[in-house]
Amino acid sequence: IEDAARSLDKKALSDFVSVLWNIWNSRNNKVFRNIEDEARVICDRVAVLNRDFRIFNFVENTMIPKPVGEKGWQKPRTGVVKINFDAAVEGRRMSFGLVKRDHEGFVLGGHAVVMENHAGAEWAELQALAESVELALEKRWLKLELESDCTNLVNRLKKARADFSTYGFRIRQLLNSFELCFTFNFVWTPRCCNKTADQLCIWAFKNNCSKAFDIDYPIEIHNVILKDAIN
Repeated sequence: IEDAARSLDKKALSDFVSVLWNIWNSRNNKVFRNIEDEARVICDRVAVLNRDFRIFNFVENTMIPKPVGEKGWQKPRTGVVKINFDAAVEGRRMSFGLVKRDHEGFVLGGHAVVMENHAGAEWAELQALAESVELALEKRWLKLELESDCTNLVNRLKKARADFSTYGFRIRQLLNSFELCFTFNFVWTPRCCNKTADQLCIWAFKNNCSKAFDIDYPIEIHNVILKDAIN
């Protein structure tokens, strides 16, 4: 099933799961009721199931469309510096971007980095976090909010003491490096609220270079910064 999920598109995967579900029901009919269904009957049930319950199917358009309202970057509390970070992997390269802003949304600086990658997407996100921590230590910001759209990483950060994997050990190393000096919080945010960091990843890949900046951020993220400031 995992292999199929990686190779099939959404519609094909939806059909595949529906077929498996109906095969399982057919198997139960045979075991418990001694009723054996023909393959054609199973296929017909799959077609009816997908059609009748399309309102619950993420492949289909919803029958009652949800109101469209895209969120933007949210300002932190007064006196708090927020660092948004993101990472991306492309072949054997990775890029990560981070941008630091104050409670008014004013850009204090950031990084866009591209480098060789031999570990995978999760470790790329962790590298972006490590860079954010180093930046906070360098600037001596006492109140910090670290924001990412990587659900797995944020969950691990909140339960780092109970994670005994290699990944968890590295997270604890990062936390121990600055937890006595700073007040910090880890926040998950949807991708639509993390566009600036995402655009920095794209910029690093596109230009195949790394850049550390203060208020002179790349022009490619200007529109996103402006939109976040208005929100």
